[in-house]
This record gives sequence, structure tokens and C-alpha cells, in this order.
Amino acid sequence: MPLNVFHNRRWDADIQTLAAVLDSAELGELWSVESRMDQANAATLEVGPDAGLLRDLGSHLVDQMLWLLGPAHTVHAELDHVEPMGRRTDCRFAVSLTHAGGVRSRASASKINHIEDRELRAYGSSGSYVARGTDVQAQAIFAGRRPLDEGSRWGYDAPEHWGTLNTAAGSVPVPSEQGAYQDYYTLFAAALRGDADFPVPAEQAVHTLEVLDAARTSAAQNRVVDLPQD
Repeated sequence: MPLNVFHNRRWDADIQTLAAVLDSAELGELWSVESRMDQANAATLEVGPDAGLLRDLGSHLVDQMLWLLGPAHTVHAELDHVEPMGRRTDCRFAVSLTHAGGVRSRASASKINHIEDRELRAYGSSGSYVARGTDVQAQAIFAGRRPLDEGSRWGYDAPEHWGTLNTAAGSVPVPSEQGAYQDYYTLFAAALRGDADFPVPAEQAVHTLEVLDAARTSAAQNRVVDLPQD
């Protein structure tokens, strides 16, 4: 049986919209992408040296950048720690990557700083893209709604949360793409039939883990870590 990993946040509405903007090439030569997700929910921080925010939420934010921009060549990271019950735990991170194509990315998050905020930024030679807000699917599921019931209406950000594309022609809102966690299962089933590629092959998830391990090394030693290249 093929091994795939449930990196469902590739199908967040805001990430799908960002992917569409990058694919449009309206930013020109892409320079960098920034992703920040601050959560005000200290009670859900998993504690201990093998836990922490980097390996929890960080696995998703890093995977998003790798999915959008390709494999990472270098990693530099900052980690902040707390020690609940004497168990040292990272509670905030900032991970900077240089990707194989030369584009840079930065993913950051916090969980105990009493701020709930999400922002995506992309910069290129022809302009920028900025979006605030977060994916709508989790809250919809918690409220008892289901994609099977809502069909094509599922998973769209409200217009007030749409991002903005800024170029020499002016600033225009970018309508939300559909967020669709259910597509992971649809693609997995299609791949088993031989009709599609697997959604998140194990080797992609392994690379995400390599980046997270390198981030811990970078933060501990205050240096840039080079990753082995194929």
C-alpha cells in the first residue's frame, strides 16, 4: 500500500488562492513568499522536547511553502521556548527557506502570545499580493456543515477576506479559490485506480521533516543549514 501523508492544508482556501496568483505570473519574477499564522490558544500547545509548535502547525506551514515553491536548499530558523511543568517546548517559530529555484520563503507562527491573525504576502518584480484571514473549512466542520451537503458552495472565503493584487495597473481584489480538504481523499482514490498522482507522497513529507529537523539545528546553533541535494 502506498504511503501518503495528510497535509490537508495544501487545500486551504487562502493557499489555493495564493497558488492561483503565483500561477498567473502577474507578479512577474517571483522573489519571496511570507506566511504567518498566529493562534491565541495556549491550552492546545503540545509540550515536551518531541512536541512543540514547530512540529505541529509548523509541519503544515512549511509543507505549504514546499508545495508552492519546490524543495528547500537552505534553512534558517528562530525558536522561542517556554517550560510548562519543566518541559522545554517551542511555542513560536520563524523558518526562512531558500528554494531550489532561488525563491525565498518565511513561515512563522505563535500560540501563547494572545493574538489570532493570519497573513500571506508574495513579492515579485511586477507587484505584490497580500491576504489576511484564514481558511474557512475547519470552523464550518465544527459547526456541523459538510462539503457533501454544500457542494460547489463549500470552502470559499468571504469577499471581505479576499486578498489584494498590487501592480502598476493598480490594486484589485482577488476572489477566493475553493478550499477543499475532501480533494485529498478524491485524489488518493483516483491514484489507487491509476488515474492520478498521489496527493502527498511519502518522499514529500520526508522532505518536510528534513526541513523541520534542520530548523531545530539552525535555531540551536544560530546558523544557516544546507540541505543535501539530489
